[in-house]
Amino acid sequence: MSKKIVYFINDIAFFKNHFLPVACIISKTYEVSIISEKIDSEINEKYPEIKQYITPIIRTSVNPVHDLKLIFYLAALINKLSPDIIHNITVKPILYGSLVVNIINRKIKIINSVTGLGYAITNNHFFIKSIMKLLIRLFVSKSSHFLFLNKHDRNFYQAIGKGLNKNFTMINGSGVDKNEFEYKTPIQKDKIEIIYSGRILKDKGVLDLIYAINLLGQSFKDKIILKLYGKIDTQNPAHINENDFKKYLIPDLIEWEGFTSEIKHILEKSDIYCLPSYREGIPKSIVEAMAIGRPILTTNAPGCEDTVEEGINGFKVNICDAKALSQKLQKLVEEKELRIEMGKKSRVFFEKYFTLDKVRNQFLAVYEKVLEE
Repeated sequence: MSKKIVYFINDIAFFKNHFLPVACIISKTYEVSIISEKIDSEINEKYPEIKQYITPIIRTSVNPVHDLKLIFYLAALINKLSPDIIHNITVKPILYGSLVVNIINRKIKIINSVTGLGYAITNNHFFIKSIMKLLIRLFVSKSSHFLFLNKHDRNFYQAIGKGLNKNFTMINGSGVDKNEFEYKTPIQKDKIEIIYSGRILKDKGVLDLIYAINLLGQSFKDKIILKLYGKIDTQNPAHINENDFKKYLIPDLIEWEGFTSEIKHILEKSDIYCLPSYREGIPKSIVEAMAIGRPILTTNAPGCEDTVEEGINGFKVNICDAKALSQKLQKLVEEKELRIEMGKKSRVFFEKYFTLDKVRNQFLAVYEKVLEE
């Protein structure tokens, strides 16, 4: 009889983008289910072997009555599914998934994926950060296994005293299929395309990137176009008002294309990839650009710093440093051969650490280890 793994997450779209490729492979060995805020019809249609269940989780809710309702729903569902492992993804599922398992069935193994520490940490909100630490201490068992994408998130949990080092595993992101995302030589165009993909949030550095473009001289502006891909996430405190954001746009220089499901083809037409974020887990958007073979311009922030070997496959600047960002953009715009060479090194770096095969093997090793204990 197959062992059962339940993924618990508060955003099925995030799961679909970051965990579904691994879950599909895992489902060949284990019986896989997903608990989230809604059913995804595409997953149902394409992957009927993966079962989906709904629980009333709202990622931004701080309503204690609603969260109490969530706990009761989740407890009933976990009792029904009786998994061998519950794999909680992001902070809120980590808290409530751990709490429920510790109440109803301590034999269920707990794995917690820390995909980032969120707005409270990025913006250094002392009160929210303190509450978060308290809840982790109260709800999360030391016997849980933790999966981290970068050393900064690991150090945060170590400082709280949760988990033992033997229960901490570093995972190289969510992985990208090296056969689907193949290296592509940049094509000759009238303008050099600089691409950003991600939510339109202040702490993704979107405004810093726009300021950096504006700092370039007119001769450079005539040679480039910045294309921004992503949605405005109004549930995130760091979101930018849509009407305000549109004021920053300049036709033929700074354009917002909205959300896209065709990022591979967009990256293939690009020349430079830029994500000046303030904190990430391991940004899949950068990994995708590395796979296609593009130079990366990012920050030395947690998560981002792990994707670039300085001066080899791209550049890193300090957070919020639009001037340095502009200078590095200028260098990449001026030096075509450097762009090409850095892009090739990005592909090599990607194949060494971030392919879907490598990440899948990391997850499988963790599941096997946990089930053996």
